[in-house]
Amino acid sequence: MAEWISEWVKLPQDLQHRFFELAEEESQRLNQTIQMVEKEIQKLKQSLHSYIDKLPNVDLVSKVAAVDSSRSLRLSERLGIRYGVFASGIIYIKGFEREEVFEAGVFKRRQAFSEEKSKFFFDLLTTYVERKLALKALPNSDLVIIDGSFFSFLYSALKIKKQGLYSKEEEKIVQEIFQDTEALLKSGKVIGIIKRSHTRVIGGYLALKYGNNLFTSIIDKLILSLIMPARSIFNYHKLIGDKVVHIYNYIARHASTQLKNILQKAESDVYALFEYLKLDPSEFKNLRRMQVRAYDYAPPCEIEYPSRIEVGKLLEWIAQPNFFNEATNLPMALDLVDNMVNLSTKFTDEFVNEVEGRVLEMIDKNGGNREAVRVFFSLLNPQKLYY
Repeated sequence: MAEWISEWVKLPQDLQHRFFELAEEESQRLNQTIQMVEKEIQKLKQSLHSYIDKLPNVDLVSKVAAVDSSRSLRLSERLGIRYGVFASGIIYIKGFEREEVFEAGVFKRRQAFSEEKSKFFFDLLTTYVERKLALKALPNSDLVIIDGSFFSFLYSALKIKKQGLYSKEEEKIVQEIFQDTEALLKSGKVIGIIKRSHTRVIGGYLALKYGNNLFTSIIDKLILSLIMPARSIFNYHKLIGDKVVHIYNYIARHASTQLKNILQKAESDVYALFEYLKLDPSEFKNLRRMQVRAYDYAPPCEIEYPSRIEVGKLLEWIAQPNFFNEATNLPMALDLVDNMVNLSTKFTDEFVNEVEGRVLEMIDKNGGNREAVRVFFSLLNPQKLYY
């Protein structure tokens, strides 16, 4: 077995020494920051206490489905074509019973096409497949869980359109994802789990009341990790009413600029996305969020859900036995499907190599030109092949 070698010791000694110095400087700075943040959060704890409720104990076991996908972290850059692969799946769980459904797909674009457009369109394609699977899961489950926010895919569409690359193909797939998302929301039995949360509602709320503050630059998940006990929930609706969290995120982001009428400006900017893409924001306006902490060992789990799901019904689903994974504080079903569809960084190149090998076999049988195949599959930039 090869001996593990730290990346640090592979560097020249002078660089190692400098990085040790930087690590020491950074650790001292962070230590001071953490102590200051913790002190301020303890002051905030009392005012947030009334917004934290207990997660009830529920004996009823529901059938839960989770949908997720994994795609190439990077596209395989070849002279002839740009390749990516993705895997998607559904896992159904009810008690100790489990069912699985998986799908695989390939994404390809000619090298002449924009790399940025390829990346964003690949994002849209995987979301498209996830929505179709979620719709497929609806009739067979009491609750369906998707990974991420319901309308986050619109930001990929926005980036494509702002680059002037929003053709009929992109518009068509965005429209279909949007319609599928609306159908999922209208079912009243689908929630989204925000794993990589950037939500800063607490800082935005405080900024609207008192002006710029420390918490506008701290995500809620960090704040609530130091405040929420095990088996508790923090419902944003109790704090900000019917407004979507995105509005308060905007306020937090721009609090230091001292904008006049910042609430109206925030609302205008948040809904401008839908106007720009010519989409109806009605279902988006009805979205709510809550943070749930089932266990002490991990940060709370951020859940997005439509207002048509009553909070009591939502709690009945998420408070059932073994709904959350004790190690991650995320829904067990979502963790399972995420692990099962996960594709490694190397897999895309292995897939393309398999395609190349099969093409070579066909060329040999038909007396074709092997050199043309070799050139077509040559790496565009061999230096960027990371392992």
